Amino acid sequence: MSKPTIADVAKYCSVSTATVSMVLTNKGRISEATRCKVLQAIEELGYVYNQAAANLRHKRSNLVGLVIPDITNPFYSEMIAGLSHYLEQQNTLLFLANAEENVERQDKFIDSLISQNAGGMVMCPATDTNVDYLKTVRGRGFPVVLAVRPVGEGQFDFVGTNNFLGLQIATEHLIQLGHKHIAFIGGQERSKTRSHRLGGYMSKLMEHGIPFNEKYISSCGASRSEGALETRKMLEEHPQITAIIGYQDIVAFGVMRAIKDLGMTVGKDIAVVGFDDVPEAADTFPSLTTVSVCAKEIGRAAGEIILARMSGNEEPIKSLIFPPKLMIRQSCSS
Repeated sequence: MSKPTIADVAKYCSVSTATVSMVLTNKGRISEATRCKVLQAIEELGYVYNQAAANLRHKRSNLVGLVIPDITNPFYSEMIAGLSHYLEQQNTLLFLANAEENVERQDKFIDSLISQNAGGMVMCPATDTNVDYLKTVRGRGFPVVLAVRPVGEGQFDFVGTNNFLGLQIATEHLIQLGHKHIAFIGGQERSKTRSHRLGGYMSKLMEHGIPFNEKYISSCGASRSEGALETRKMLEEHPQITAIIGYQDIVAFGVMRAIKDLGMTVGKDIAVVGFDDVPEAADTFPSLTTVSVCAKEIGRAAGEIILARMSGNEEPIKSLIFPPKLMIRQSCSS
């Protein structure tokens, strides 16, 4: 059977080829109902660009875009290093864009990458990213690989870690040290990644018969200052807490600062665990126990997949999950 064409898509959903083209190129005035109908037809018919041909037709370059939500987070610095080093070895250029957790800003960067004839994109999606928009982008023959933050329920290539398991490991370690009043600080409430981590945390509490206290959970931005602020409030309201898990290392650093400012000792009075294992985690004092998620390896793997897609690889969608590992250091000394 021959592969479906743009004309087949147009006939299938009773619109013109020009309308299908406008949906694929995200141009022109198209109603949301029509756009959804075209996207559904594309999916049902299995219409796809031949990526190699599309690259030639659109004169795609050897430029890969990387869109991240927060350039100040040291975790992303590690991931960028892994991706950029790999692309450099393959004589491919990297263009970095910082979306600052703003979907509108993120979409403008993506449109800019396409207009500059970039070959593809690796992205860590901002909270509330529009999955239909990303599907439209991919339908235009522009490869998309997601890293760290999954969206779209397996509809895109993805590289990341098992967040649920990571928090299970961290929580289990604290429970084995004798802690029962364990707080969780950080992350945005709408974040799917945060919900996965909270799931791991709560499952371990339930497994050990430890009552779950929703007052021990607090959200905050990815910064030392916000982590410190939330920790101070948490400990003032709930002095019985003996351990705190930071959503990210950068939040955990703020947690540690607040504990010290309150005249207590990290690791002795209150245990602290982070998540990411950025280089500073091993060098801070006391050193931070944290969940390592192989940031550089995630970046490199994302680079391998995006270059394969840019070269015309049409294998089924890939999901590569790096197993988390707990790095035990001084912040959890018994």
